Amino acid sequence: MRRKLSLCYLTPLTFLLALFTIPATGQDLENGQQLFQTLCARCHGMLGGGGEGPSLTRPNLIHAPDDDALVSLIVGGIPGTGMPGSRQLRGEDGPDVAAYVRSLGELPPEEMPGDPLAGAEVYRSVGNCASCHILNGEGNGIGPELSNVGQRRNAAYLRRSVTNPSADQPKLVDRFRGSLNAFMTVRVVSEYGTYEGMRINEDAFTVQMRDLAGEIYSFEKGDLLSYEKALGHSLMPGYNSVLNETQIDNVVSYLMSLK
Repeated sequence: MRRKLSLCYLTPLTFLLALFTIPATGQDLENGQQLFQTLCARCHGMLGGGGEGPSLTRPNLIHAPDDDALVSLIVGGIPGTGMPGSRQLRGEDGPDVAAYVRSLGELPPEEMPGDPLAGAEVYRSVGNCASCHILNGEGNGIGPELSNVGQRRNAAYLRRSVTNPSADQPKLVDRFRGSLNAFMTVRVVSEYGTYEGMRINEDAFTVQMRDLAGEIYSFEKGDLLSYEKALGHSLMPGYNSVLNETQIDNVVSYLMSLK
């Protein structure tokens, strides 16, 4: 028998969802929430606001245009990305998680901590962010693309990325951390010198990397004196010593506005 929700036993988040959503189906949101927090929160955050994985607190999800597609994505994952499937789900569990995810898109939007227009100026000037990031086709593709980062990441994650970029870098190699492994820092020593940069590709015999100047290198592993994956380290400097708190709030707000 399916459980019925009682307002007396709703968690605070579920109560908010009850206020801001009108369930379109008979799915069990409480079961969906529990499964989401067990299986999905590691990457998407306990409240679905994003982190290592994209934010789910929006009505339109790029890879899930309808509910059937969302269930398929939850169960099967997205091949070639850091999104694994949850094939252990049975019966109505998949639809329950999907219904809960859809309900997150009805929550009020996250408030910006500062002024996005002032943040745009920080991005262009003192931040010099375009030297490593592409935004709307402009900049250098050393770090992640930022054109729609506000659709994928919440304020807390963006602030952490600005002030302590190494915090969310993988501390160990994990095939499910695809989005972060894609920007892994590597150090190479060959007979020609020492190189540090962002790994582009790697197989059993070769490794390709891009340095901060945008130069691309390809190495035969057998010819290297040493090859190190700098786990837990980001090439991006932290901006705590460069920006004041107001500037950080503003640039975070600007990044949140990029949707």
